[in-house]
Amino acid sequence: MRSFKRLDSHRTRSLMAISLIFACLVIAAAAWPDSAWASTYSLPRTRIEAAVQPNGDVQVSETRTFEFSEYVNGVYWTIPLGENQQGSPSSIAQTGVVELIDGSPHKYLQVDSAHAGQTRVYTVSGTEDSSAGVKLKVFAPASADQSKTFTLSYTISGAVMAWRDTAELYWKFVGPGWEENSQDVQLDVTFPAGSNDIERPKKGESFRAWGHGSLDGGVSVDEAVPSVHYVVPTVSSGKFAEARIAFPRAWVGACAVPASATSTERLPDILSEERSWAQEANRERERARALLAIGTVAEILLPALLLIGVIALKLTRGRNPKPLFQDTYFRDVPSADHPAVISAFMKDGSVGDEAVVATLMKLTDDRVIALSSEHVSKRSLFGSRAVEDYAIRLIDRSAAVDPIDRAAIELYFGPESDGTTEMRFEDLKSLAHADPKEYTARIDDLKAEVSGALCARGFIKSRGVAMKLGAGALALVMFGLDVAFAGMIGWLNIPVIAISIALLVAAVAIAATYRVYSEEGVELRSRCAALKKWLEDFTRLGEAVPADLVLWNKLLVMGVALGVSDEVLRELADAVPRHLREDDQGLYLFPMYWWIYPHGSMGAPVSAMHSVYSATVADVASSMRSSGGGFGGGFSGGGGGGVGGGGGGTF
Repeated sequence: MRSFKRLDSHRTRSLMAISLIFACLVIAAAAWPDSAWASTYSLPRTRIEAAVQPNGDVQVSETRTFEFSEYVNGVYWTIPLGENQQGSPSSIAQTGVVELIDGSPHKYLQVDSAHAGQTRVYTVSGTEDSSAGVKLKVFAPASADQSKTFTLSYTISGAVMAWRDTAELYWKFVGPGWEENSQDVQLDVTFPAGSNDIERPKKGESFRAWGHGSLDGGVSVDEAVPSVHYVVPTVSSGKFAEARIAFPRAWVGACAVPASATSTERLPDILSEERSWAQEANRERERARALLAIGTVAEILLPALLLIGVIALKLTRGRNPKPLFQDTYFRDVPSADHPAVISAFMKDGSVGDEAVVATLMKLTDDRVIALSSEHVSKRSLFGSRAVEDYAIRLIDRSAAVDPIDRAAIELYFGPESDGTTEMRFEDLKSLAHADPKEYTARIDDLKAEVSGALCARGFIKSRGVAMKLGAGALALVMFGLDVAFAGMIGWLNIPVIAISIALLVAAVAIAATYRVYSEEGVELRSRCAALKKWLEDFTRLGEAVPADLVLWNKLLVMGVALGVSDEVLRELADAVPRHLREDDQGLYLFPMYWWIYPHGSMGAPVSAMHSVYSATVADVASSMRSSGGGFGGGFSGGGGGGVGGGGGGTF
């Protein structure tokens, strides 16, 4: 009866697991950084060199490595232009592009226009003093899994300002316009005129440097060269990295001080702004450290508490009574239940191939069906040839009284109206492939009958559904918080996440085993386990076969239901003297033995049917799926007033 399909606990658990995994993926997707999706390239390394000239121009050489995951026609840079802090416009000049191939530079030619597929050329759009900025498109077709390294060189004016008391470089060396995160970014700023200065600058007095942007960036000042070195592990897409340097005005002696700046000292304003931003950055770092500490503790503590709670519930409310039967071996049929029900019970509700094969053996022992071997003609590319195969034949459909037996007969012979009375093993595969939907319905009917009979016996007092759902829901929420927290702090706590997930998995796995059996259920499990052990140890024990061969035959069927190996089953059958299981013509006195011994060149039917059932279930599953201060140190979060920036990407 198909109304009992909902009782198939194995399918229910599978659906619950799939739903839980899907929900985890949804939460992870929601918390995952946007840059992780639909990326066509990455920027694993960026090196920038900037030389401040005596006239205030900055000669820039920016080397970026692009790693592509899809085909691209090339890459591009955008450099916005605007006014500096003195109101003077910035501009770009003297652009150049080279590609580094095995360390050797290959120069690209600037052209007025180019089309997709061209290579070794680049274009510059927009007038170079336009406030809209400059866009450089580098035509360099690249395939997936390929990497290219380009060096863009240009001269920018307006980034350096001369004041009454100091000179100032205020420049975004990585802008917010990049489509992907810029990894491993380093900038070296040098001052050619400074190296010729007789009076050495003093770090922290006349020579100071700050960095703005990511709080994990660093800046160091070397007054001996003089130079400033910036390091930023990651500049996220949409964010920027900015350099601000105050240095002696003599190093840019050819850079005129505007009339508006001759009466005003700039350095006090710079120090005030940077001090304020540094204080805010330090507060932000402290908040981040506190958040990291609290989050790290929570990521371990909460899953640990969940695991402890699940274990406590399992050891208290989930404790099963001790069985009265505690012997090592059991030498009888453990209960009057159908072998398929026993099999499903011992497999925690899963109706597998052991249950189906045991049912067919029972039907053979009851003389409802018969098993035989046949020679059939099989067509091939080289004509027909005779092959061996097993066949099951329906003898008396009306003799099958148990609903499970009737469902098994309908699985292999169809409804009585079909008139089918014989099926070869090979035909079973063809039947499943020809109409997977109908075959799936028949399998579901058989499983539903077994599950319904098992449920009706009341062997399980509590499956702990509420506890399992609660543990799963809490684990799901905690997993989502893990991912969200990791995204917030830049995935710096991967080891902690791994521990957290391991604890969550352990909690869910233990919760899944929560099952409280009735006293009858506990006794049955104990007897079944002892029976299986006795059957597996029988030949080693040297015991005699019980005189009641009808009982022995039922024990052999039960052995299949409990999952003993084909080898053990053969040894158990061999333990029966030949004259007690075969007549003078070598025919089996008990037809069930047909299943245990090989015939002709074929293996034993019990092994073949295991394979046939597993193959047909996999086949129908596949078919159904197919349809469907300035001293150096850390960065601050302020700034944003420097010229330059921009970004880039691929096209």
